[in-house]
Amino acid sequence: MSIAALKKLTLIAEASEKRAILEQFQSFGLAHVIPLVEEKLELSPDVAGGVREALNYLNSAPNKRRIQLPVESMPLKDVTEQVLKNKIAREDTVDQIDLIRTRRRQLLQWGDFEFPPLEALDQHRIWLYQVPLSKEPSLKEVELPWKVINRDHKNIYLVVVAKEEPNVEQVPFIRAHVGPNSLSRLAELKEEALVQLENLNAERGALTRWILTLRLSLNEAINKHELTSTEHRVLDLGDFFVLQSWVPEDSIETLEAWAKDLPVVYQLDSPVTDELPPTLLKNSDALGGGEEAVSFFQLPGYRSWDPSTLIFFSFSLFFSMIMADAGYALALGGILMAAWPKLTRTSVTSIRIRNMWLALVASAFVYGVVVGSYFGITPPDGSILSVFHVIDMNDFSSMMKLSIGAGVLHLVIANTMVAWVQRNAWVALSSIGWVMTIAGSFFLWLGYMQADEFDLSGAFSLRIIVMGIVLILLFSGVRKINTGKDLFLQVFDGVSALYGLSKAFGDVLSYMRLFALGLSSASLAVTFNSLAIEARDSVSAGGFILFALIILLGHGLNFALGIMSGVIHGLRLNLLEFYNWGVKGEGYPFKAFKKRGESKWNNS
Repeated sequence: MSIAALKKLTLIAEASEKRAILEQFQSFGLAHVIPLVEEKLELSPDVAGGVREALNYLNSAPNKRRIQLPVESMPLKDVTEQVLKNKIAREDTVDQIDLIRTRRRQLLQWGDFEFPPLEALDQHRIWLYQVPLSKEPSLKEVELPWKVINRDHKNIYLVVVAKEEPNVEQVPFIRAHVGPNSLSRLAELKEEALVQLENLNAERGALTRWILTLRLSLNEAINKHELTSTEHRVLDLGDFFVLQSWVPEDSIETLEAWAKDLPVVYQLDSPVTDELPPTLLKNSDALGGGEEAVSFFQLPGYRSWDPSTLIFFSFSLFFSMIMADAGYALALGGILMAAWPKLTRTSVTSIRIRNMWLALVASAFVYGVVVGSYFGITPPDGSILSVFHVIDMNDFSSMMKLSIGAGVLHLVIANTMVAWVQRNAWVALSSIGWVMTIAGSFFLWLGYMQADEFDLSGAFSLRIIVMGIVLILLFSGVRKINTGKDLFLQVFDGVSALYGLSKAFGDVLSYMRLFALGLSSASLAVTFNSLAIEARDSVSAGGFILFALIILLGHGLNFALGIMSGVIHGLRLNLLEFYNWGVKGEGYPFKAFKKRGESKWNNS
């Protein structure tokens, strides 16, 4: 849970050794290169196109050969062309199968027939029309030979005989386009296409033996491109060149060992105030799911703080409060167990998501036990599970206090961390003022809710609020006070900052959604149980079937809504309300200049 401290590396070497030194630096793989010369190079079509597309196609194959380097020799270009040829043919075959299925659905109401040759009908043709039932009276106006061959609850299926396609005046309906093939012929074409698809799938599976070869080739091509790009971004000084980069402090020993036997000189400097180094977050894989969410939304600036671990735990808590059912948590855990092997072997990101998922399941189960909800069923008094039922979801007053308390604690932590980051400046006192104002208002409200006759003037919380507002008023600005005008502008900045009181009030109330969504999820579960029991008892035959359908469909819908609400609103409270108070400034990611497949950092 930290932002890695960086040093600026300035490296100088002879220009004649530039390519060789940069290749070694790419193998070092722990530095973010600072461009000293802006020159953009685009990836060549071979790198960004065919090989990457072929590799992605093979990686998505459901059945793969084991990872290997094939014994047979084949030019990479031929392998790529063969894979892409298979991809195009397979896509065309799938499209053909879909088209055949669509045609079959269209023809089912017309029956299995062949269009007769023109000579058989004296050069007349058969025209098909799908007529809405509401327009059936209009059939009397059709003077051409016609016949209704079928009808359903929506349409009439009409056949008209004419030499040329009838115009709107002759047949005022929309013609049906079903193609030239009969149902029997479409069945034959579908079977042929399915056989072709099987052959292409088998060929695709056989081609997966080239995955490692294509991956190594793609990595090599990208490495060469990035090496060339970096070569154009260093500063040439005639006989020498200069390279600058950001290097993590904990990799300095590795850098020293790397540079020991190379013809280079270098200097390490700490970043100065007006420099903005990239952000490199350092979190363990166990709690790294929060980092994935932070990186996706907005990286904190280098001089800010890393909220990843806090977001990991707070997101788990908010998700559990919204789902509010131990049974649903177990169902979500079952899905996780099924996906566990795939998430474990895919990538570091998938492992972090897996661990975040596990935390969501665990916290949702614990909270569901505490609120006493198991698929909407509350354990009876005296049972073992009732011992752990300590929170009553129907106690609106307590649940409202719990939800708002969670919001207050969240925003207090956010402002406390901002004050810590800015602890060497007077502006940190404004964040302390927000902590006092938000916390004081919460305790003032609690006192008002609990007292029959509330003495506002004598409340200690009110004094805390006043002191917090004074700190906000005096220290929100960052001006140097040299004149009376500067003092006036400083106070004006504080007055402007006080407009945030309404924002703080709204943000705290926003956490009420935890209570509202949790209550709605629990209420829906109880409602579906009641409906299922009523349906079972009201029907003499088939009551159990209705009971099972309502239980499965109702709880399935509520389960899906619970997951969506928990993820969307849980992330919203963390990445909007919390982020707006706790993270000041936006950073950009640390991107190591590295060789693909040899990186020591999981940044790309």
